[in-house]
Amino acid sequence: MFPTTVKASASVMLQGAMACETDKMISSLRNPKEKKIGSWRFITGDYQGIPLIVAVTHAGVSYAAAATAVGIEHFNPAAVINQGTSGGHAPSMHTFDLVIGADSFDASAWISKIEKNDADWRHIRFYAVKDDYYLTDGYRISADANLLMVAKDMSKDYHKGNTAVGTIATSNNWNRQQERILFLNKEYGSLCEDMETHAVAQICRSYGVPFIGLRVLSNTELHDEKFNPEAGHACQEFALSVAKAYYEKYLKFMVE
Repeated sequence: MFPTTVKASASVMLQGAMACETDKMISSLRNPKEKKIGSWRFITGDYQGIPLIVAVTHAGVSYAAAATAVGIEHFNPAAVINQGTSGGHAPSMHTFDLVIGADSFDASAWISKIEKNDADWRHIRFYAVKDDYYLTDGYRISADANLLMVAKDMSKDYHKGNTAVGTIATSNNWNRQQERILFLNKEYGSLCEDMETHAVAQICRSYGVPFIGLRVLSNTELHDEKFNPEAGHACQEFALSVAKAYYEKYLKFMVE
């Protein structure tokens, strides 16, 4: 990817798109200081002795990617955690269940078969674009191994729902077609869908910044469960616990 690097600080950047995905994190900061860059808000402060940056990215892949690049350039975080609400893809999962993103993919980046009649979304394959602009089937981006290990360990303390480790599908789509949801789950292993995770993963990979995506199901069409913003608060609480544990294990030495 792009040979772009920045000198890392000891701070962890926590991201969310909406108020229900960021308000609790912001209110948890001591001595908060806000900086607005473009349309994005970045709030720095102290959370239980660790330095954090909360980024309000707005919803959607373009906003999330741009906010990530701006945040990395201005604040030099040592790691980025994108978190928030999501729609369920796995039949076994319900609202308030937690998804730890082992990897993610762009659910809008696909090539279809050549068909003149009876075309549908089943005859597709996902892809990614390499540096030389040739297409590749390596379309998934994996979470940082250390962040993933910490998130798995902290999930034992998450009691508002069940926990699953797996794939997050990202696009600007809000998919409400049950058959397509089941197709993505069966064929590509997606546990949930959102509008930010993979976009942020791409930017973090470009900068060489450790990254993970965390999601709590706020709704699922498979069980007719409507959007519940309280799921966003549950995810914020979990993300804060992951950030603290990661800092204490991997970043604390940077400021000692």
